[in-house]
Amino acid sequence: MKNKKIKKELNPSKEGDALKFKDIKIIKKSNGVKYSIRKDRRRYFFPSEWILFINSIKNKKHKFFFITSLHTGGRIMEVLNLKFKDIDEKRQSLTFNTIKQRTARKNYSSSGNKRSFFVASNFFKEYKSYVRGIKINPEEYIFLNNKKLPKNYENLLNKEKQKYYISRIVCYSQMLKNKLKRIGVKDYYNFSPHNIRKTYGMWMRIFNKEMSELCYRMGHDLDTFMNHYGSSLIFTEEERRKIQKIMGDVK
Repeated sequence: MKNKKIKKELNPSKEGDALKFKDIKIIKKSNGVKYSIRKDRRRYFFPSEWILFINSIKNKKHKFFFITSLHTGGRIMEVLNLKFKDIDEKRQSLTFNTIKQRTARKNYSSSGNKRSFFVASNFFKEYKSYVRGIKINPEEYIFLNNKKLPKNYENLLNKEKQKYYISRIVCYSQMLKNKLKRIGVKDYYNFSPHNIRKTYGMWMRIFNKEMSELCYRMGHDLDTFMNHYGSSLIFTEEERRKIQKIMGDVK
């Protein structure tokens, strides 16, 4: 019964609720595939929304995926390609070894620079809870189905890797919307896992981190960061306290 519930949560819809809203546009590509485009891509979580959302998720793995996304600000493909060995409890840090990189032809390369940085203390509390009772293989991916990956997966270009995780992106995006709808977030259709990355960028600004450090952690240049993230002054004192409680000690 439990497995059926999990599969239902991960079942992607075709066009979903997109057609109901004027600020969601459906476009059809030449190959016949339909996509929904949100006009408001800057939506982020307020702490009260995040608390309701994360507490609504009962499956341990799914919950840890969203927690990892919040505490790292990683792109969804970066988070999905994390291995257990990429999380260093001793140093309280995390490394993205598969990162987004543009070449002149706009392909993505899996080789090249990686990003390592400190992660907030509450992330490691959640990590310890997640791995408790699990036999860990450091070389295994945390969120992908390791049994279905080819032996040369690690050496593939990101564009070639995509077919092995694209279904999870769709499923986690739909799960996010479904959960937000159930807890009463009116514009749930404006959310995707990318909005958790937006949330990280906004929340981290209340911790008075150097702009260069935030840009590095998120894999942005300064201009991109400034164009996509607003001021932390938008949050009230109560909201700032809630954010600090959610994140814990931020190094």
